[in-house]
Amino acid sequence: MARAGSGWDLTALLNAADPKAPLAERHLWLVRLMEWLRRAPLEGEAERSTPTPVLRLKHLLNVLQRNEPQRAAVGAMLARIWREVDTVALFADFGFAPRMNFFGELGQRLRLRLLPITPETLDLGELFALLFPRDRDAQWLDAIDDDTLARLVEALGPMLSQGDGWRRPLADGIVYLAAAVRASGHSGALRQRMSPELLADDPFRQLASAAERLGARAADADNTVLLQESQYLRALLDACRRCADSVHAHLEQYGVSVDIVFEVDQLRARCDRIEAVLNTLLAPRPARELLHLIAGLARQAEERRGIRSLFARHYSLLARKVAERSAATGEHYITRDRAEYRGMLRAAAGGGAVIVGTTFVKFLVGALGLAAFWAGLLAGVNYAGSFVLIHLLHWTVATKQPAMTAPAMADKLGDLADDTRVEAFVDE
Repeated sequence: MARAGSGWDLTALLNAADPKAPLAERHLWLVRLMEWLRRAPLEGEAERSTPTPVLRLKHLLNVLQRNEPQRAAVGAMLARIWREVDTVALFADFGFAPRMNFFGELGQRLRLRLLPITPETLDLGELFALLFPRDRDAQWLDAIDDDTLARLVEALGPMLSQGDGWRRPLADGIVYLAAAVRASGHSGALRQRMSPELLADDPFRQLASAAERLGARAADADNTVLLQESQYLRALLDACRRCADSVHAHLEQYGVSVDIVFEVDQLRARCDRIEAVLNTLLAPRPARELLHLIAGLARQAEERRGIRSLFARHYSLLARKVAERSAATGEHYITRDRAEYRGMLRAAAGGGAVIVGTTFVKFLVGALGLAAFWAGLLAGVNYAGSFVLIHLLHWTVATKQPAMTAPAMADKLGDLADDTRVEAFVDE
């Protein structure tokens, strides 16, 4: 492919559009076209408030409007790409882990960072990661003005008008996402931890059925029936989210699991994706809503390869659950009357006596002059035995009290809009 200066030569790029080229070459041509939008300089750039890629997009549309042969070749190229790739994969699978566990997703992200993505694919989700490799792509996509968007839709009209156009992939994406939510909600790992009361009506099974009915009516001209189905689907999505939230109560009681937290996060993300796709399907201005959806996917394209973001998101959830569990435990260390105060004083005195003995044993071990290994071993046994003894005698250590009462006090500030919670915090 020819270059001009520091960017791609647009004329050479448009002349290279060959609908009969092999699959990988067609996809590479599209990737280079997106690179030209991001990187190639445009002479006479005056509107600094408009992102440069938007200005280049306008320039590209102007060139295609003036040159009919190039416009026909580019249109045929894009039409064949759209016809052959799996467009549903972009809305249903992109951004989600192929394996429903934390370490499987970690391995997948390592592979994406270390190995290049091949353009020889029929999965639009994989191709999308090549087209929009940076999170900044979402900024200029959102900055496309209405006039440029209308011209872009007109240029892509022949491509999107094939078959059911843009509506069918969206409707199928909702169906596949609902099936994935149903499978996750019916998995033993989550089902056994959800509230039985919330699962009584089995919202996950109803969600899949409602999505199939909506998908069958997506191309129907009667918007009334489509709106009714969409309202029912939204209600089921809320029910599924409540079921997923009920898993946290089980985790508080029986302990936190990285894989369980990750799977709940994926389930909620799929519910949010269904809602976003549904908004696009029912929007009065579908082109703008579809562009907003694609911009959101572009933001996820960079996050999909991030290792640090994966750890940050899920370990922050674990830290939150640990803090909430400490808050529940910290209630035990808060005294509210004289009897509780005397009981806490006795428990702290007992724990303090054990700590005094622990300190004397520590000095004794240090005075023996043992080798580093034996000195460390005896010091560890000394401290471990002391804390086990305090635990078995139901005593407490005074220094542990602020570490436990602080999360309990902070938990009461969870909702400052509730006057009752504010008054409870003041009383505490």
